[in-house]
Amino acid sequence: MSGSTTHAGGLRADEQRVKDTATADADSTADLLRARSVVKSAVIVLAASMVVALISYAWDWLEVLLKGESPEADEWFGLIGVAWLPLAVATTVRLLRFNRSLAVRAEEAVEAFRDTVHTAHGWVWKVDAELRVTWSSDGVTELLGYDTREITGRDVRELLGDDQEPGGHAFDEAARQDWTSGTTHRDGTVRTLSSTATPVYGTDGHIVGYRGFSADVTLEAAAALADQRVRDENAQIRARVEHSIREENALQIVLQPIVDLDRNEIAGMEALARFTAEPYRTPDVCFGEAWKVGLGVDLELRAVEAACRRLPDLPGRAYLSVNVSAQTILDERFHELLAGLGSAAGSLVIEVTEHTAVDNYDILAETMQRVRATGARLAVDDAGAGYASMQHILRLRPDIVKLDRSIIADSDQDPARRALIGAMSNFGASLGMTVVAEGVETSGELAVLTEEGLNHAQGYLLSRPAADPRVDWPERHLAA
Repeated sequence: MSGSTTHAGGLRADEQRVKDTATADADSTADLLRARSVVKSAVIVLAASMVVALISYAWDWLEVLLKGESPEADEWFGLIGVAWLPLAVATTVRLLRFNRSLAVRAEEAVEAFRDTVHTAHGWVWKVDAELRVTWSSDGVTELLGYDTREITGRDVRELLGDDQEPGGHAFDEAARQDWTSGTTHRDGTVRTLSSTATPVYGTDGHIVGYRGFSADVTLEAAAALADQRVRDENAQIRARVEHSIREENALQIVLQPIVDLDRNEIAGMEALARFTAEPYRTPDVCFGEAWKVGLGVDLELRAVEAACRRLPDLPGRAYLSVNVSAQTILDERFHELLAGLGSAAGSLVIEVTEHTAVDNYDILAETMQRVRATGARLAVDDAGAGYASMQHILRLRPDIVKLDRSIIADSDQDPARRALIGAMSNFGASLGMTVVAEGVETSGELAVLTEEGLNHAQGYLLSRPAADPRVDWPERHLAA
């Protein structure tokens, strides 16, 4: 059982209401019973006093009349007292009525307490100063699996949980304590309980026991633990992403050639991010985590900035292709980065990825005009891999279309893929777009591309991503 100051945050709202209601009803009932006892005593004392006073006054005047004596001062004061008797009688009558009202209210309070106990989704209990159970509602059967008679006299701490810290005590003289604890049901299952206890004081001001309420919050505790794990995981992810954004060597750029098959030369280089943090995570995982914690745009901007530093390394008239989501393109920081490149932006190709669907293509298209105004061109990445990429092509009219690996793979053995490659090649030619095949890994796939008139390709067959892939390129020879 944890310390008494631990808050039972997982308690359901209805159980909290029942707990408060049960405690309030019990307190109200006790107060009403005490008040009724006081009023009843006052009525008895007042009535007895009036009877004694009346007999005394009557006796004094009877002696005066029988003896024929003159009334003295005390007899006249007694007569004045008799005159006050009607007021005293009226007060007594009011007290009797008030006593009956208290009786009704006490009965209603007792009934309300019983209703609360019977409808409570938990266990209402009372213990003595030694914390031994003196009264228990039937809720203990569902909560712990015991009959009310079986737990009478048992230490309530044994029932509420066995994880109490050494020397700890969940019951003290505070007005009220709330805590959570783990306990074992009679059937052997482990339960999490949320409990509250309120001290009960005797006439001498000392604690004579406690009244309390306990409820099963196992599901809530499990949900809270799961939420905490998610928060902890997100905090770790955020720390990793922020490290990649902040530290210079945490993110590195490698280049993969985009080859002009007709000329057998490098037409462009795609900049690909690699992360150095341990344990190693693939780029798609790293970027996915960044989007998960709301840092996707920040990490993409960091990668684009690092990639743009490689512009001077481009061979001949080659361009540099960088992957950017639509969300990043709409960010003003991206346009500030492009503006800072000056004329070098003309060597840049922006590959629009489909991280998420675009809500407003009109705004994106208008923003792309700002991008094109810097001299940069537009490409649509992963065409054919999803609905969003095809929408990018139709709505944004890119300069370059990059066919996804899923279309290129085994195209030499699949007539449908071959036909789609030919159709996309003709589609691009009719609109003045350059079509690039991504993920070319076999000579058979490469042969299909040349046969279908698609003369730009990228993939492991041609060159793997490297810090400087041009080193090995002069020794490469493409089959005719």
